[in-house]
Amino acid sequence: MPLPGEEWNDPDGVNWTEAAPGSDREPDQRRTGRLLERIADRRTDNRAAGAAPPAGRILDRLRSGPLGGLRGERRPGDDRVASLDPAVSESTPDAIRWPDPARLVTQLKALSSVKQAEPARWADGAVDSLQAALATGGPRDADAEAALITLGEAVPAGMTVADALTDPSLASQTRRAALALARRVAVWRAAAAYCREIEDRPRDALAGEVGAGLTAEVSAAEAIRLLGWLERFESSRSAADAAAVKHALHDLGATPLPGAAALCHAVEEHYLSPNFRLAVNREFVERMLPRSTVQSGPFQDFVLGRKVRGTRTVEQTTAVRFNPHPSEIRMELVVSGEVASRSVAEAGPAEVHSRSQASFTVAKPIQVSANGLTLGAARGNASNQTQLANVQTSFDGVPLVGSLARGIVRNQHDEQRDEARREVNQKIISRACREVDGQAEPQLAVMGEEIRKRAWEPLVRLGLEPRAMALETTSDVATARLRLAGGTQLAAHTPRPRAPADALLSMQVHESSVNNAFERFELAGRRLGLEDLARLVCERLGMPPRVPDDLPEGVEVTFAAAQPLRVECRDGLVHVHVSLDALESGRRSWHDIVSHVAYKPLTSGAQVLLERDGPVQLSGPGHQGRMEIALRTIFGKVFAKERPV
Repeated sequence: MPLPGEEWNDPDGVNWTEAAPGSDREPDQRRTGRLLERIADRRTDNRAAGAAPPAGRILDRLRSGPLGGLRGERRPGDDRVASLDPAVSESTPDAIRWPDPARLVTQLKALSSVKQAEPARWADGAVDSLQAALATGGPRDADAEAALITLGEAVPAGMTVADALTDPSLASQTRRAALALARRVAVWRAAAAYCREIEDRPRDALAGEVGAGLTAEVSAAEAIRLLGWLERFESSRSAADAAAVKHALHDLGATPLPGAAALCHAVEEHYLSPNFRLAVNREFVERMLPRSTVQSGPFQDFVLGRKVRGTRTVEQTTAVRFNPHPSEIRMELVVSGEVASRSVAEAGPAEVHSRSQASFTVAKPIQVSANGLTLGAARGNASNQTQLANVQTSFDGVPLVGSLARGIVRNQHDEQRDEARREVNQKIISRACREVDGQAEPQLAVMGEEIRKRAWEPLVRLGLEPRAMALETTSDVATARLRLAGGTQLAAHTPRPRAPADALLSMQVHESSVNNAFERFELAGRRLGLEDLARLVCERLGMPPRVPDDLPEGVEVTFAAAQPLRVECRDGLVHVHVSLDALESGRRSWHDIVSHVAYKPLTSGAQVLLERDGPVQLSGPGHQGRMEIALRTIFGKVFAKERPV
């Protein structure tokens, strides 16, 4: 959403989902930890651990500018010097400027150069509004709010332009630019509101150990540092910058001010969005169910205390019904049946021959919520029609008496027809519900256990902390959106492609989920043989260890210390980047190698596979020279085209 509390035109309806409710925060008067107390505690902890005091102390940071720490500052594991330099306005030293949205500017300028007039005109206007917002003094500038409101108005305008375009690629480019703008407007407005809250609060409420004025400066600096790290992440997508954002969020979240909570929520909503989406159509589920079954055989029962025997034929079908719900997956396993029977009921000296036709429907509730899988008891309804076929008595050979006896039996049958029908219906319902519960629950329990072992537990072991962020059921589709991100990781912050409307099963994986998993492999700086690497990946994913037969033998790789393995989803392909410090094969070795391979998705029956598209591309100084052919041979076997993923 571009503006807090306002809606914008979302063509899919699911580009972004509401963040899960956060934990209740204590009232201000009950919070004991203030911002400066946290900073003082952090210093005390550093000294107690024998660590040197941070180079950027509070006073030093403020003397050199509230964002001095961002200039050239490096985080552990970050191999890149900060490209942003959110400078402080020279004319208004107390105001902190906005960070440089370099990637957003690149997106808008690329769009402004397209041939079609409408998206280009919109991009030019968005650039002008963005420049006007950047020209203000930053979140603490009173003029920033009006500029951001104007900037936010460009978001729905951009989405409207995108909806009217006939070129899908250009429409996607326009939507992505509009949503990138929306992220900034939402977070920047929240930061500006937080800074205004700081300014408006009484000085004594913010007073700390180093003075009230300094407290306001530090609080605003915390917010602007967060904005700076967000822009760095937008440009780099690196794990180190993501960790810096989460660290800044943690610090800001400890501030007992409503504005701080609102700013954290805005960041979480736009940078910790679900990065895995699974949508299942009702028709797909029904195709997985057993087809109609027909069973015939003898039966024996009691109705109204009388023994009944005969033969029956049961024709049964299974279907599924989706029950719409905004925050849970709710469905019912529906079993319908038709029962045709011929029976003989013993009534003292008489036997009553009947033909009956019955139907029943049983529904087994299945519910998936944030608490897991819940199975309800089956419930059903039934109806039956019975036709009296014949009556035989032991007096049939006696004139007059036999006829009288048969008449009495027929009258009794008619009088007890409704009562017998109710009892038979109840027996049909009870038997059908018992069978559905007895058959469905074990199978669903086994299926749930398989999902837990093969999908959920490996994610937990990787430290991705899987969490269901949004569950939804319509009459035709059940959708689950998960967030896969560890404590120092971000999740999706860009929109997903539109899923095909006629898809029976749609699974969309944001690149952040794969990159988060790769980071949890802990390959940075490690030296491994290819066989050991294959076993390690299988182990981390909870799969049986398997080494491909055509994997090159005697090859060892040393991964780069930063971003050794990255994935990028672009132009309908999955691009895999591998950075190696060294590759050794026998007496030969190569250093500083970067390989790139693209995969295209394809289907094989019910499976979705990734097949290599084009040759493996090598770059970096280590791949050049006489032994490049041997190096390409090794990578060609590692990323074999004949071995899809």
